[in-house]
Amino acid sequence: MSRDDVFLRIRTYIKSNYQLLDNDDFVLGEAPFNSRCHINSVQKIKEGKATKVLLCFAIDKTNNSQCIHFINQLKDGKYQDNTWGWVYETTEYYLIRETSKTEQQKIWDVLQDTKKSLLYLHSNWLERFLFRIKFDDL
Repeated sequence: MSRDDVFLRIRTYIKSNYQLLDNDDFVLGEAPFNSRCHINSVQKIKEGKATKVLLCFAIDKTNNSQCIHFINQLKDGKYQDNTWGWVYETTEYYLIRETSKTEQQKIWDVLQDTKKSLLYLHSNWLERFLFRIKFDDL
């Protein structure tokens, strides 16, 4: 048992239960690379440049890292990552769900609650303690 085993369980669960978005359905977005995807995606809604904020699980195929991530969907149905820009080309996005307008007002809570939920579902308190796994590790 190791820290990596916990993250592998989460990844396996995501891949088994959620839809992989097709990279051909993405268009280039802005790329501030600022670790604020939840804020960036809501901002695009406020600016009228996107119609939906989507909660996803992202896996970077270049370094095998993973995280909870927010992207946008545009009026024409295309997806757009307004945090990582062109990096969508090397990322797998698994759609967890669309956020509601009410949730967008408290998008930080959606992010934190999703991290906690996945971590609690796929690990126990002893693993989190021994391997020093925190919610922000996801």
